[in-house]
Amino acid sequence: MSLLRDAEGRVRAPYVVGVFTLVAVVTEGVSTFLLGVLGFLGFGNLDSPRVIFSTAPTLAAGVAATLVAWLIFREPTGLAEPQFLRRLGQGFAVGAVALTVACVVPALAGATSLTLTSRSAGAVAGIGVLQLITLAPAAIGEELLIRGLGFQALRRGMGDAAAVVFSGLVFGGLHLFNPGATWLASLEVALVGFWFGALTVRTGSVWLAMGLHSAWNFFEGFVFGQPVSGTAPGTSIFVGHAPAEPGFWSGGAFGPEAAGWTAVVLVAGLAVTLLWPRSPPAGRSLDAARDERPPLT
Repeated sequence: MSLLRDAEGRVRAPYVVGVFTLVAVVTEGVSTFLLGVLGFLGFGNLDSPRVIFSTAPTLAAGVAATLVAWLIFREPTGLAEPQFLRRLGQGFAVGAVALTVACVVPALAGATSLTLTSRSAGAVAGIGVLQLITLAPAAIGEELLIRGLGFQALRRGMGDAAAVVFSGLVFGGLHLFNPGATWLASLEVALVGFWFGALTVRTGSVWLAMGLHSAWNFFEGFVFGQPVSGTAPGTSIFVGHAPAEPGFWSGGAFGPEAAGWTAVVLVAGLAVTLLWPRSPPAGRSLDAARDERPPLT
């Protein structure tokens, strides 16, 4: 038995994941270091254009790791989706609904409050476009890193269920470094990862999760004025007020991801996803993607 290749002649999944992870860590580390040296990092809230310098390294790491690992191993990337814009839009709609339920229900219950901003519509719209542009790289980059090519390799090596659990736990663990993070918040973010991972398995592509992740962050900060995983909100359509300490209805300074009610919403989303008929990307299955790749010499 070869230590490098499996019974089907493919390079074993741990090597693929190892190369993918190494490229990602080096790319994000170097780019973040350089931006820090140049003085581009650091911002007060999500209104700052400097947010892009904190999110761009994540996107760069996701793109670089995907490209290098694909060129070497020809592993499926989760991006082979002819109708990717449709998937992206579907995910954005699902994320908008999920985050709206997570924020509006506590307000209706009287545990939190949402007050319409007094700022002009033009000023708010301009900030909304800025926040969408600066936050999107983090959402897209994290999905490439956690549920892209590396995730597809994990599925091959560990099976779908184990890959979803492992990647979700990694996703939650990475958020322990966010401001105001706690172990409970990290576990709830892991639950987010379980849901996004299950969506990726069910649809066969990462585009739905990208759209959902982008909408979640955008609606959380810009629409409902909530902290985005510990990052203070800026200008928003609604100004959110919540108890300082996390509880069932409020996630405190970390944001809705640390609230018990949000966990209920996430479990509901995961349950619906698990009942979703499984399908590969339109016109091309993951098995076909593997079979079509040229052998390594």
